[in-house]
Amino acid sequence: MMNEALRYAFFGTGSFAVKCLETLALWKTPSFVVTSPSRTAGRGKKTSRSPVGEFVSGAMAGVPLIESPDVSEDPRVSRMKSDFGVDFTFVTDFGQFVREPLLSETERVGCLNIHPSALPLYRGAAPIQRALMDGAGEIGVSVFKLSRGMDSGPVLLRERVEVGPEENFMTVRDRAAETGGRMFAEFAARNPIGSWNFVPQDDAEATYAHKITADEERIDWNKPAAQIANLVRALSPRPGAWTTLAGRRLSVLAARPGRWENGEKPHVAAGSLRLGKGAPAVVCGDGFLELIAVLPEGRKRQSGESWKNGLRLTAEERLV
Repeated sequence: MMNEALRYAFFGTGSFAVKCLETLALWKTPSFVVTSPSRTAGRGKKTSRSPVGEFVSGAMAGVPLIESPDVSEDPRVSRMKSDFGVDFTFVTDFGQFVREPLLSETERVGCLNIHPSALPLYRGAAPIQRALMDGAGEIGVSVFKLSRGMDSGPVLLRERVEVGPEENFMTVRDRAAETGGRMFAEFAARNPIGSWNFVPQDDAEATYAHKITADEERIDWNKPAAQIANLVRALSPRPGAWTTLAGRRLSVLAARPGRWENGEKPHVAAGSLRLGKGAPAVVCGDGFLELIAVLPEGRKRQSGESWKNGLRLTAEERLV
């Protein structure tokens, strides 16, 4: 196997980064890991590590771990990078901008990133969510070199990932991370680092996946059922697309669009409930949406049918 002597560092914070690191570590354990600092939250002011911090301290105990609020200004990071003689650094789902000298933009490899889109498509903060909201039947996964621009560096590898019609953000995110880690590991094992070819992106073809806003999370029942179902998938399980019933918030975590028999929409307002056996259906701008799984305010996740039966809903009630 080629490149057995390669050494890399890993900078990451969130759940996507954990999946990438878990897959990369099957190929080679990183020399050291950097993550964002632990946070204090909740009524008890408990301190909790980042998902990457938790993973490394457990499954990868023994790998040096640095918690840093500003990696580019942290002398520990520069020193460890030099001491280990790392060949490149993965920066994935990190939540911090990496600046020089750590960015290493002039180096052949420098910093690499696993991005869940076929760059230059869906650059930005929410590529998977935006692709699901658009109803995409597949997403891309790219490994590219970080530059000072937003996801604009040259691309080393790309691969397509099919998306099932009812897959949500979490399942697609995990498969994309595993695909990116596997794709790179297989490539690095076959190709000496001196032969790695980075191809510049065509900025003219770029599209942007901007961060999801709070306003977008609320369901507009006047929209088509398929469009609402895609929103639900894109935001499930967190933060969750939501609506209200009698002033109380209801997050919709899984849903299935449908059309009325003979194409005849009932003469009721969008958001009205249609009740029968099984999951409740909500009237949309066209067709209806079956509520498969919901999260009522102050309660746990449950099936739409259990929610309906527990509240003894009537057809006169409406979601807004």
